[in-house]
Amino acid sequence: MDANQFSDLIQRYRLGTCSKEEKEQVEGWYNERRNDIYNPLTEVEEEVVGARIYSNVQEVLTSVTAERVIPIWRKQRTWWVAAGTLMLMTTAGYFLFTHKNPVPAIVHTPKPGIQPVMPGGNKALLTLGDGSVIVLDSAANGALSQQGKTIVLKKQDGQLVYESRHNGNQDAVAWNTISTPRGGQYQVVLPDGTKVWLNAESTLRFPAGFTGKDRTVDLTGEAYFEVNHNNLPFIVDIISVNGRPGGGKVQVLGTHFNIKAYLDESVVKTTLLEGSVDMTSTESHFILKPGQQAQLTKSSGKMSLDEHADVEEAVAWKDGRFVFNEASVETVMREIARWYDVEIVYAGKVPTEKFEGEILRSSNIQEVFKILELSNVHCKIEGRKITVLP
Repeated sequence: MDANQFSDLIQRYRLGTCSKEEKEQVEGWYNERRNDIYNPLTEVEEEVVGARIYSNVQEVLTSVTAERVIPIWRKQRTWWVAAGTLMLMTTAGYFLFTHKNPVPAIVHTPKPGIQPVMPGGNKALLTLGDGSVIVLDSAANGALSQQGKTIVLKKQDGQLVYESRHNGNQDAVAWNTISTPRGGQYQVVLPDGTKVWLNAESTLRFPAGFTGKDRTVDLTGEAYFEVNHNNLPFIVDIISVNGRPGGGKVQVLGTHFNIKAYLDESVVKTTLLEGSVDMTSTESHFILKPGQQAQLTKSSGKMSLDEHADVEEAVAWKDGRFVFNEASVETVMREIARWYDVEIVYAGKVPTEKFEGEILRSSNIQEVFKILELSNVHCKIEGRKITVLP
């Protein structure tokens, strides 16, 4: 069988138009491929078929129906897994996981009348220097406040922008705080032009105008920074506990990086995309290069360097995706809890599967459950409480 014939067979299988014998042939081939003992195509033919299958991804995403039994195979980093993955995709995304044997999973359609828990969106509170609070998601577009010589604007796209109207120092600088709740995210442009994306359950404290010898902000939670280059160092003090610094300090001049520093995470992760970052703690010091990640263990204050970090996993949230690479069930559920504003409990032993894959952050919670079911992880939802079943 050549590449074109094989691709046509896969297409008929996906559409449910192949014969019983052809269906058994495809499923038998996948089971054999799982054990790495069969490959009907040459390397060149693999590329041809792989490209053809990938070109139909969007069609596949909308063609998966409910109540289909879907076999899942061991994770491998080849296009053959991608081809198999297309069979597993829902509108939410996909998962690959480490099981030696195929595990059938049934995708269920949510029952009519049940209101699903929906994903988060642009939600935040802005606390001004005088203590007054503005609900950004319901505030009208336009000027919201004047802090010293800085105008605070809400743009039409929802972005919060601080426009500095001075060339020198201000007599007094008001500190503002933007906080996102669970199920919230927001983007703010600081007075120096630096862009910051805040993830759910995060807080950024910053001055309405940068004066003095540096540009210092405080962070709790997770944020992606695109720092506007100038001669003043940009410093992020990472808040550890009790509203005090202790999670390390990041210093840059102009660069792109992500900091993940949630209070319920044991490790603070700083991932560099562009430029250079000086990451320090009470015990360690690293100068990061693009593609590297500093990992600070809170309990000991010690820091390690991952020289080949998974940058996509670190910043996918900014682009509307969850990406997991060998993530535990607890790691996945913490992300779900923050974005969907739900409580997670475990009924018995925590599943030990390791996940690799992605979920669109626009998916409702029922779609997420479908993905987890493919990994043999089952959940029950009652109101905003999700129970992970044994």
